[in-house]
Amino acid sequence: MELDRATLVVCLTVAAVIAFNVMIYLSLRRGNEVTTIDLMRKAARRARNPWKDEDDALQELSDLVSGLKTPQHQDRNENQEQQEIDRNNTI
Repeated sequence: MELDRATLVVCLTVAAVIAFNVMIYLSLRRGNEVTTIDLMRKAARRARNPWKDEDDALQELSDLVSGLKTPQHQDRNENQEQQEIDRNNTI
């Protein structure tokens, strides 16, 4: 019984590999190689940096929030930073 299951798993795996290769061959033969290659490149880029879209959106949000800060608030923060620098320099 285990030999039958193993044979079935091997046959299904071989069939899946053959089907995948046939699909690649047919897509290349039809002249869609640019589309197929582009899809593979996009998949590779996404695999290298899966959260790129989210990182870009968070960076944009950060930039927008920075633009909303009032000048008084920025001046106060700059004054506090300058005071901390002065304190560190005097020590």
